[in-house]
This record gives sequence, structure tokens and C-alpha cells, in this order.
Amino acid sequence: MRKKLKNKKIIATLGPSSLKKSVVKKMDSLGVDIFRINLSHVKINEFEKIINLVQEWTKKPVCPDSEGAQLRTGVVKDNSQFLSMGSKIIIGGSSNIKNILTIPINISNPKDLLKPGDILRIDFNSVIVQIIEFNKNGIFARVIKEGTIGSNKGIGVDREVEFPTFTKKDLAAFKISKKLKLNTFFLSFCSKGEDVVALRNFFDYPVKIISKIETNKALKNLESICRESDGVLIDRGDLSRDVLLTKISFAQSFIIKTAKRLSTPAYVATNLVESMIEKTEPTRAEINDIVQTLKEGADGLVLAAETAIGKFPNECVRITSNLIKEVEEQPSNIKLTDLLNPTS
Repeated sequence: MRKKLKNKKIIATLGPSSLKKSVVKKMDSLGVDIFRINLSHVKINEFEKIINLVQEWTKKPVCPDSEGAQLRTGVVKDNSQFLSMGSKIIIGGSSNIKNILTIPINISNPKDLLKPGDILRIDFNSVIVQIIEFNKNGIFARVIKEGTIGSNKGIGVDREVEFPTFTKKDLAAFKISKKLKLNTFFLSFCSKGEDVVALRNFFDYPVKIISKIETNKALKNLESICRESDGVLIDRGDLSRDVLLTKISFAQSFIIKTAKRLSTPAYVATNLVESMIEKTEPTRAEINDIVQTLKEGADGLVLAAETAIGKFPNECVRITSNLIKEVEEQPSNIKLTDLLNPTS
């Protein structure tokens, strides 16, 4: 009898924990449909080699995820820097001013985008700073919530800022992707339908684009994004910078319903089995989240940190795949016998 194929997709992110032949092959056999390469955490001079390796290990699509229009910290010394309450720092560039720490960022023209008074939230509010002045030495800010920051961490601004749709690394990765004939991409920080069109225009052959919904602007332009995209991905993590945590579940429902109405597949990411970064089993709340997300109509699930840096990437896929099967095979009328453990 032919094995029944699951309809819901599993997208697994590759990283230090899973970028190995044995792990990729096992995840493939356990039900991964797409392997995601996060450009925010891959050096561009290693990108082509990584793609070629993974394509040797699996026939499943290997898909880049762009860095996209987001402000991020640059390379921080020792990947960890504590910023104390009330201290003054310099944002971007380089400075030799004694006793004032400089925090590098990923854009070369911060003065064109930021302004005095802006509040910057670094790494999901781990640290909050407020810009106090611009002068010849740089952009000065004061720490209003102390904490520790690392390299390549997202920075939210308390107002809408127009960032370029693609970073320099994105453009270099698209050029390599074209050479390798890759045909599926995740578009980070997509803010409007035109962003999707701009990405398609880089290629002279058909490509599939899954646009990530992670900002207020994307929510406002959701219909145009859905119409231009081959799918949307609800990034609940980055979206929570713009949407209150108490409203994230409702935002997810709104996006899925809108995507369904426009016949656009919708995928969901962030914190699906986050506890499995360290543990072999998910929490009951995580299981319930996945089940309800699937029943709500999500077309697939995205494993991010769980498979990229977690200790048990294969188990994460196994659990996710089993839950998908449970939901897809669930009888319309659940009976007591469907719930009882046969060994009890």
C-alpha cells in the first residue's frame, strides 16, 4: 500500500547543528519538504559551497532566505557586549573616543535613516537605547534599558523607516543563486507587492517567492503581497516588534484568513518547538500551538532555531511531522478510544 503523503509542509532551517550530511539525510527522510538557508547567518563567501553540499545530500529544494530591509548590529567583540543603564554609546561607524563604546550596524548611511529622538530596540528589547544627538564624531545614543547584545541582532525603530529592500549580501546571493539555478526564495521584511516583483526581476527564469510578513507595513499591504507571492510566511518573532504580544495570535489568524481568501499558501514560524533547542520533547503548550495553527489553516510550519542551533534537530522534525499526521488523520468525531493510550 502506498504511504499517504502529508499535505502540510515542513521547512527546516540549516545551521551549525544540522549542516551535516547525516542530519540532512535523516531530516529529509522524516518529512522535511524545504531546507532553508538564512543569509543573515551565512557568510557570502561560503554560500555557494553550502548550497552545493546540501544539494548533494538531498533532492528537496534548498532555498535562501534574504537578509532583507532590517537594521542589525554588526560584529560585536566576543559576540557579547553589556550596555549599562544610562551609559552613552555611538551607533555605527568607528570612533576612538575614550570610554564611549561604539556599536557597529549593518548600514553605511545611518544618518540618512535615523534621527535624534529615535528609540532603538535591540534583539527583541534585550537593550533599548535612544538617539540623543548627531555630531562629527557619530550618532550618540543613551541606554534606557540595560542588557547584553550580540552580533547580527535585529534592531527595531519606533517609527516606520524606509530601508532598501535588499542588502548588498542579498544581491550577491541572488547572483550566485541565478548561477546555481535556484528557484525558490524567502523574502525577508517584504513590505509591499512591488518588493516581490523586484525579486522576480533578478531572474530570467520562473522562481517561487515566499514573502515573510513581519512588520506593520507588511500587514497594511498584505493583499498586494499575497497576490504577487507564491506563499507568505508569518514570522511571529519579528512581527512581535510591531504587534503586541497579546495580539500576535490574532494577527496570525488574520494573515492566514487573508491568504486563504486569495489562494496563497501560508506558513508559520517562530517558537513552534523552541524548548527542543535544549530538550528532547516539546511542551504541552507548544504541541497545542502547532495543532491549533494547523487546524486554523496553515499550509506548513517553519523550524528555525530548533533545527539550526538546537541540540535535537531530527527529533524536532519527527515531532512536527507526527503532529501534522495526527491533525490530517484526525476523525471528524473524536471518540474516547481515539484518545486513550493503548498501553495504559
